[in-house]
Amino acid sequence: MYKTGFTLVELLIVIALIAILSVAVLATINPIEQANKARDARVQNDAAEVMNAYERYYTTDQEYPWMQFTEAVAITVDDPVFYRSDMAGFGICYAATSGASTADGTCNTSGTDLGLLIASDELKTSFAGKDEFTTPGDNNENALYAFKQSGSGGGVYVCYVPKAKSNRRQSDKLYCISSGFGLDAAGTLVKASASGADTCVALDETSASWSTPTFTGTSGMFLCVPE
Repeated sequence: MYKTGFTLVELLIVIALIAILSVAVLATINPIEQANKARDARVQNDAAEVMNAYERYYTTDQEYPWMQFTEAVAITVDDPVFYRSDMAGFGICYAATSGASTADGTCNTSGTDLGLLIASDELKTSFAGKDEFTTPGDNNENALYAFKQSGSGGGVYVCYVPKAKSNRRQSDKLYCISSGFGLDAAGTLVKASASGADTCVALDETSASWSTPTFTGTSGMFLCVPE
């Protein structure tokens, strides 16, 4: 007795149909965009952790990590500041003495040379091993940023450059970078959707300026915690 089964032609047709459906699904889903969304979500969570660590540190010490450094002019709680995640003032890298500069530092993933947020146990040592601290290099898109607004009541923000196109279109949530450390003349962060003298220049979501920002001008670049 012979057993019936699929012919070679039938199998080839099925394989061809599966391939066509797979291509259609990938075209619809756009795996690169999905990967960028996942990356943005992960970095946003990291930004939130740093933001919470700043709040705890301030509650304990009545100052932020960058205020423990002695610059040419002492940094006070009223001063606006802007630090990339691989700078000592950010609080993750390089546990410098109070006489060092807030701009000093190279991120270390182990050892004792870690920042004040880790030295004070507000964050785990392993946090310094995240990409935002070990791989920013010349690509500003890969880093986190700490903003402190002007004035004692000025807010602190932890920001990042989004990679997902859908996040880059959210002008109501994006903040500007201007010549004043991302702040307007009053020392306040500027929303990309703002109007008036500090209006941002809108960026197309595919613009090269996202991956190589120069931190000049008034382009909407950052998503921040808190929003």
